[in-house]
Amino acid sequence: MINKSNRGKQTVDKLFYFLLLGFLIFLPTEVYSQGLGDTDLSQVKSADISDAQLQSFIQRGEKEGISQTQAMEMAKARGLSPSVAAQLMQRAQQLQTQIDMPSSGGPLLRGDSVDYEPEKRLAPQTSSKAPKGPMIFGRSLFQGGNQSFEPAMNIPTPVNYVLGPGDELVVDIWGATTNLYQLEVSPEGTVTIDNIGPVYVHGLTMEQADSRIIEKLKQLYRGLRPGQSDQNTFARVSLGRVRSIQVTVIGEVETPGSYTVSSLATVFNVLYKSGGPSMIGSFRQVEVIRANKILSILDIYDLLLQGDQSNNVRLQDQDVIRVATIQNRVEVSGQVRRPGLYEVRSEETLEHLIEFAGGFTNSAYTQEIRIKRNTEKEIKMLTVGGSDSDSFTLKSGDVVEVDQILDRFENRVSINGAVWRPGDFELTEGMMLSDLIAQADGVKPDVFRSRAVINRLTENFDYSIVSFNVDQVLNNPGSYDILLQPEDRVIIKSIHEMREELEVSLGGEVKERGKFQYRKGMTLEDLILMADGFTASASEARIEVNRRILGEAAPQQRGSELAEIFVFGVERDLSLADEAKIFELEPFDQVYVRARPDYHVQDKIRIEGQVMFPGEYTLSDRNERISDLIRRAGGLTDEAYAKGATMLRSHKQLERIEADIELGAQILVDKDGNQQKYIGINMPEILKRPGTTEDIFLRPGDVVSIPSELQTVLVSGGVLRETEIRHNKGKRLKYYVNGSGGYAQNARRSKAYVVYANGDVETKSNFLFFAASPKIEPGAEIVVPEKVERPPMTPGERITILSSVVSMAAIVITAMSRF
Repeated sequence: MINKSNRGKQTVDKLFYFLLLGFLIFLPTEVYSQGLGDTDLSQVKSADISDAQLQSFIQRGEKEGISQTQAMEMAKARGLSPSVAAQLMQRAQQLQTQIDMPSSGGPLLRGDSVDYEPEKRLAPQTSSKAPKGPMIFGRSLFQGGNQSFEPAMNIPTPVNYVLGPGDELVVDIWGATTNLYQLEVSPEGTVTIDNIGPVYVHGLTMEQADSRIIEKLKQLYRGLRPGQSDQNTFARVSLGRVRSIQVTVIGEVETPGSYTVSSLATVFNVLYKSGGPSMIGSFRQVEVIRANKILSILDIYDLLLQGDQSNNVRLQDQDVIRVATIQNRVEVSGQVRRPGLYEVRSEETLEHLIEFAGGFTNSAYTQEIRIKRNTEKEIKMLTVGGSDSDSFTLKSGDVVEVDQILDRFENRVSINGAVWRPGDFELTEGMMLSDLIAQADGVKPDVFRSRAVINRLTENFDYSIVSFNVDQVLNNPGSYDILLQPEDRVIIKSIHEMREELEVSLGGEVKERGKFQYRKGMTLEDLILMADGFTASASEARIEVNRRILGEAAPQQRGSELAEIFVFGVERDLSLADEAKIFELEPFDQVYVRARPDYHVQDKIRIEGQVMFPGEYTLSDRNERISDLIRRAGGLTDEAYAKGATMLRSHKQLERIEADIELGAQILVDKDGNQQKYIGINMPEILKRPGTTEDIFLRPGDVVSIPSELQTVLVSGGVLRETEIRHNKGKRLKYYVNGSGGYAQNARRSKAYVVYANGDVETKSNFLFFAASPKIEPGAEIVVPEKVERPPMTPGERITILSSVVSMAAIVITAMSRF
């Protein structure tokens, strides 16, 4: 409450500051025409300042920098009466409230273009949740949050508009004399014109008020003679500001109560403000009560369906809008364009309901309409013929169901297959099979003539087959023609559908290998042309054609021949010999163009490291060895460590490479997915005795690596610290293990082994009670395997094993006791 009071006080102080500022700065020029002095504010009255001027003071005062204290002192010095200041202060507060809430219903200037923001309605007590089930027709219009049904303020003044207190009339005089009057209708119903006095306009229409005011103005302006030829002064009376009126909405609406609206508002404007009829409110009987009598009854359906606003009357102050309780409501569902709940009057029929629902859809079954009707005890079904809908009267609670037409045809036959125009056709009376084929523009040349079928629907909706000979029906229809029935489906096959697809295959040394569609008269030359010719590796010696054996239909004994083989040669320029050119292929032939036996694509090998010319080399001979590659590479350099030479060889990927990796093999996989392994080689022996078994043959993809001089030994695995130790000639394995801190607790000492720089592996050897460790060379790696630590068994696991043993023993004892 304290915060609310402080905010209210700040608003009042601000308004008072703007008000005083307006008087001090803008008032002398605004009211000059009314005879007020430039500096004396003692004669100013609240009625002398219009709402437009007051609002202008507020807006223009925000731009000034005069403090509130200075404005009050200046106002007192100008003689402003405290009582007048209080009245103006109250009017300024009302204006500011209207600016903050433009839908509160205060007076509106008809020339203003203020964007209307619909006021927030209170949530109705009777429908706090969205209703389930069918939608009430018309209810969605009042539930939309983006619509605004406010009366238009910038339209010409209606001639039948009835004036009342609060309205403002603007009298514009031009010609020989000019003047402008802004006249507000007083609570007594009069407007006061200078030098004329009050003129009573309450209850008059604009047309009547215009005549009365101009008649009075003739007393002041001699040239004002409407309709006469000597008229030199003209006058026009228009509505400047409309008053606010208060109407009451009662009955079955979402938010009943009193509403302050513009005097131009109609019944529908106020009905929208109240949220529209409730779930039990009537859309057909909205009564406007004026002076305790029903003035008009609005049927919202007329407005929604026909746009008829004849009963959407303009409201007056203290009018009452009453929404009656619904009497008859029915539901329509199914094949109508707008299913939902509709309100019907007692004299309206089923035909009217269908019109309300937008009519039938294109697939509606209109011959009969089913209706569920509530009786005193139960529900009964009614069936109304389509022709009786204009006389069938509905009752409240009826549920009208419009079914969909059946998904079937009453006179359809179809033909598919080897005809020019397959599809569905109309079955006419006495239509024959030959007539249907003629309507389909006849059969195609590739038709299978000896047999076709008709799938015919039987009485119990099963299909039966009626077969016929196409040639007999077309050539002798009098004897073999068939009378068609509804839903007959004629299927005429093509000869291509009745046999296996004919093709030949071509493989080997051609540019495009694969299967090709067979054509009658196709030769080897045609097939090779379709494959874009030979490759460079094609052999001129032979082209092989494999032909399947068809055999006899019922042989006495099965033959041993599986295929016929034909071999043809080609010339040096890879053109076919004469015999091959005239050889005709048959369906399913398999043709192979063999490669030259000695044709080989260059294979690459690589040598890296300490050689004179490292890099890629091409295998020149199938029997090329490592020593040959060293010689081609210029030999080893002075820094080469021959004992550490290794060779990496690629193999095709193995199926269980994962298992090899888990076992710890030195396996690599290249970018093509091939498995790579290191091969231990003895380079000093190879260089000393080339061509021996140590000097192995090279294979495509081999990589020979010659490292430079190595001086350290790596110790890894089950030691206290993995490290590299400088090689000390003559020292054994124990020396290097001690140099790494000794064995760890989980070390498997007896399984230690040495991996030499060239990839060879050597383990400890035992003879009787003596153990010999392998020789250690520069670049070697000492690997001490570790024991696999297994977690101890939990008490639960021990109990499980024990119970299993006991159970098994009990079973054995029981089995033995039975014998």
